[in-house]
Amino acid sequence: MTRLSIRWRLTLWYGFALAVMLCVFSLVLCLLVWQQVLARTDTGLREELQEIGLEVALADSTSVFAAQASARFSQHEFYEFMVTDQADHVIFNSTGLKKPVLTLSQSTAEIPQTRLETRDLEGLGPYRIASTTLPGSFGILNVQVMTSLIPLYNDLHTLQWAVTFLLPVAVLLAIASGQFLAGRALRQVQQIVDDTNSINITCLDRRIEVSNPDDEIGKLAVALNSLIARLERAVNEIRRFTADASHEIRTPIAALRLEAESVLRSLRTPEEYAQTLAVVVEETTRLGKLADQLLNLSRHDAGIIPCIHDPVQLDALLLDVVDQLKPVATDRGVTLNCEIETVCEVLGDDISLSQVFFNILDNAIKYTQHSGRVTARLSVSQQTAVIEIQDSGIGISSDDLPHLFDRFYQADPSRQYSGGGAGLGLSIAKTVVLMHEGTIDIQSQPEHGTTVTVRLRLYTNADEPSSTPADRLTV
Repeated sequence: MTRLSIRWRLTLWYGFALAVMLCVFSLVLCLLVWQQVLARTDTGLREELQEIGLEVALADSTSVFAAQASARFSQHEFYEFMVTDQADHVIFNSTGLKKPVLTLSQSTAEIPQTRLETRDLEGLGPYRIASTTLPGSFGILNVQVMTSLIPLYNDLHTLQWAVTFLLPVAVLLAIASGQFLAGRALRQVQQIVDDTNSINITCLDRRIEVSNPDDEIGKLAVALNSLIARLERAVNEIRRFTADASHEIRTPIAALRLEAESVLRSLRTPEEYAQTLAVVVEETTRLGKLADQLLNLSRHDAGIIPCIHDPVQLDALLLDVVDQLKPVATDRGVTLNCEIETVCEVLGDDISLSQVFFNILDNAIKYTQHSGRVTARLSVSQQTAVIEIQDSGIGISSDDLPHLFDRFYQADPSRQYSGGGAGLGLSIAKTVVLMHEGTIDIQSQPEHGTTVTVRLRLYTNADEPSSTPADRLTV
């Protein structure tokens, strides 16, 4: 089933809300009007009771009162009057009444009480009646003043019909105006939709125009612009990654082809064949290593490789990596040391963490001159394992530092095929460290060496301490 558009849903909801409010307002209005009219009617009845009560007080006999009341109250435009004695004998009545409507028991209170009620009189219709007892010189009298409610009912019915007619008209006008205003308000949304649909991978530099960044639609446009900017950066990184990867792969393949073609051109001595095969093996190894690194990065990006949370003895792992790289350091004339200030455990994947330290130490050895020194140091600070790998190598300029974790970035591209790698080692290291909820930082100055610091959260156990002090261990 097709759902209504936001424009129509907003219009109908506003129309429904307005209809409910108008109904409540009309009901309250009718009640208030009736209460006000009835209150004014009761006030008029009380005033007339006071007027006729004044005549009762001034008259000294029944005949005198009847004559005075007949002169003043016999015919009135709005009110009818009835005065009887305690035996219900009529002393005075206006022309519209022939008999008393009701009889009040004689009040024993010093101050006469007034009774107000609505009665439907036979042949006359609904009346509002005010009754009281008044003491006079010729006895206690029952006095009644009444007025017809038919004109008030007619006015109230007119108001109700007017409300009944105007209410749907007002709702229809509200729906029509709501449809128009909703269209005006949502016009910017349609513009955003059109602008967004016009942006594709070939024009990610375009942005949606933001007229007012502080309202809701403006905030939506700002969020979409931010999303497009992130997509642009991601696409640019993919393009750069693809180009760099193609270059990195093409270079060793070209070297392999060149060696193979040079061998096929003429016969060679066994020594020359052996030398050519050595080059082929070297380039093949480089190509295989690059393929493994690219595969690991793609798996990390896709989230295929889960981070294993097993207790890892970090000091033993670091010592193993140092032992693996000691022959490489020795061949380059570099002294490689490992200083363990405390033994500790972290939660993670020992293979991935070994790769992190292997990549960092391998870089440190490659870019340290002959007779230089590389030191791996492990310490604990505030429930955090701190691994510092410091070398006395050539250092890194401040311009290159922010880009060291970028894929295929090399501070000195001339070293790429003279012992350097493809520029993926630090990128892989950062990815793995972030998976372990850790941090990695590089500090360096040209000709003053480089220090790489990795911080990992310690593994804590409720029954065992997270780290055990040990004598300073140097290997």
